[in-house]
Amino acid sequence: MAAPAEVETRQSIPAPVVLYWFAFLTVGLSVSLLGPSLSELRDRSGADIGSIGILFVGQAAGHICGAIVAGRLYDRFVGHRVFAGSLFVLAVAMLSVPLFDTLPPLFAVFFVIGAGAVGVDAGANTMLLWEMGPDNGRAMNVLHLCFGLGALAAPLLVYGGVNLATRVAAMTCVVTGVIALRVRSPLARIPTEDQDASPRLGLLALIASFFLLYVGLEIGFAGWIPTYAEEIGFSSSRVAWLTAVFWISFTCGRLLASAIAHRFRPKAILIGASALTVVAASILIVGDGATAAVWLGTAMMGLATAPQFPVMLSYLERRIHMTGYATSWFLGSAGVGLLVFPWLIGRWIDTSGVAALTWSMGILAIGASAAFALIDRRLGG
Repeated sequence: MAAPAEVETRQSIPAPVVLYWFAFLTVGLSVSLLGPSLSELRDRSGADIGSIGILFVGQAAGHICGAIVAGRLYDRFVGHRVFAGSLFVLAVAMLSVPLFDTLPPLFAVFFVIGAGAVGVDAGANTMLLWEMGPDNGRAMNVLHLCFGLGALAAPLLVYGGVNLATRVAAMTCVVTGVIALRVRSPLARIPTEDQDASPRLGLLALIASFFLLYVGLEIGFAGWIPTYAEEIGFSSSRVAWLTAVFWISFTCGRLLASAIAHRFRPKAILIGASALTVVAASILIVGDGATAAVWLGTAMMGLATAPQFPVMLSYLERRIHMTGYATSWFLGSAGVGLLVFPWLIGRWIDTSGVAALTWSMGILAIGASAAFALIDRRLGG
């Protein structure tokens, strides 16, 4: 009898990882509906432009509060039950958006959307690290790429109306939550000798400062670059294309990080990305509104900021014991950055002109790079 031939098999992607990818598509869609929906919500509520912005505050505040609670829940209970519960909460909140036409209840609804979304966010990031361990690089980058793809779909759905968009988002949340209850839940890994098993508050605060500054850099630039372009004389069509260039380069950055994650260590990718953000900000500052500098700086900024959040999580997994509690620190600080920095940048632009955007990007890029250097030194390089 002939011996059976040896068959080369490829390692399959674990079912929980596929679940987290799909969940991040859903969350990216859900939390990104507010921006494109703002005009319809403003008309429905009768609010002016300044007043309707309070909904962004509500969503960011929910993100911060939800992060504080979610991390502890994942450490205490079966992960996928908490994960599914967060998705169901998000679904109910999405279905509630069309029911209200005044700001106070809408503020409450978007607070719940922020809290439910960060519950999914914390669970997917934490449990993917538990599932994949040190080999998480590509899976983690794909996870955050999925968020961006979901966000890109949001304006298309809102074009069909807020009611349609929120129903689609709610349906995907429910389906994903039901699937989560049927997929095995990863267990927290035992700390290795190379990991800090119980990082102190000072270290967690230092790491959180990186996420705070990084989110200020990414969201601050994405939020204010259209205004900057308008003020330096770009036409409406060029403003739209400039914004698209940022998000296209951002998506390409996530794709590139996914492709090279198995070839380069997270530290090397972070050093390169951090340096590129400083270069991009410098081009924008020195260019001072010159057309070529604006296009080049915007494309470079999207490419450079894209991989930093997921790659930083991969970097940390190798050095500290990643628990839900630790993840809540990082996501909570990101929520603070989301809440504070766009407002601060707007105030600076209001008092000093649009050049304040480029200078604030330079400060935040250097700050985030310095925070990473301090973290790397603290964790032993």
